[in-house]
Amino acid sequence: MEMSDGGNYTTLDQSPENNPEEQLSDTRVQNDTMEKYSTLSETLNQLQTNYSSLTAERDQLQTNYNSLTGERDQLQTNYNSLTGERDQLQTNYNSLTEERDQLQTNYKSLTAERDQLQTNYNSLTGERDQLQTNYKSLIAERDQLQTNYNNLTAERDQVQSSCRSVIAERDQLKTNYNSLMAERDQLQRTLVHSCSEGWLRLRSSFYYVSSERKTWSESRQYCREREADLVIINNKEEQIFLSVFYNTWIGLSDHEREGTWKWVDGTTLTTGYWRSGEPNNVGNEDCGAVHGGDNPETTWNDLPCSVETYWVCEKAAP
Repeated sequence: MEMSDGGNYTTLDQSPENNPEEQLSDTRVQNDTMEKYSTLSETLNQLQTNYSSLTAERDQLQTNYNSLTGERDQLQTNYNSLTGERDQLQTNYNSLTEERDQLQTNYKSLTAERDQLQTNYNSLTGERDQLQTNYKSLIAERDQLQTNYNNLTAERDQVQSSCRSVIAERDQLKTNYNSLMAERDQLQRTLVHSCSEGWLRLRSSFYYVSSERKTWSESRQYCREREADLVIINNKEEQIFLSVFYNTWIGLSDHEREGTWKWVDGTTLTTGYWRSGEPNNVGNEDCGAVHGGDNPETTWNDLPCSVETYWVCEKAAP
């Protein structure tokens, strides 16, 4: 409708192109058509997909069918083969049954033999055990005898070793004895009595051995009055020569300084022939003496100078 210049409305002509309702209806139809088309397209696509899937399944089923057919044929072949094997096994079974029956008979026979052997075995086992006991007893006796033998062998070896040692000591003592005897004989051959009564000569010295007893100082005074002095022992030969005179003063003392032994000529002692454990200075023993003993090289002893005993004087030979 349009308004005229006079203010009245006029009706306009309405064509189909300009009718809104028709346009809306057409749009709806068009939309429905499009929707149906879309639905049909989707359905078609789904059918196409299903068709492809079914085709694939069919092909897979055909493949499976062919495979199963092959397996069936193979199984048939195997069946036929197994049937033949079964028949052969049946034959073998029958044969083995006969063998089993024979073996059963043999088994019963062997069982009887085994029982007899078991009886024999038990008897032999008892004998073996007894022999084993006897064997162990003999082994123990043998071991004890071996131990005794080893002990006796060790004792024998020890005795032999001791015997050899004693023989060696004996031989050494014989050698020493012979040497001392030779020295004694030599000393006796060289010993000459001087013209003065009671004086003995050895090499370049005269010696006087007293037959009475005096103190050390008195003995020295006696010697000095005769142009001599108490003996000074200078070497082993002189020591062995004087060792036979027991309990005799010699010219040795430590009364000037305890432990420092000097001869009457003032010289310090260098080589001594002391007895075992001497000098020990028991009871203020400051003077030396030949005491005697089994060994001529160990005869000295220290005594108190106030003791009265024999003495030996020494002076040079003219």
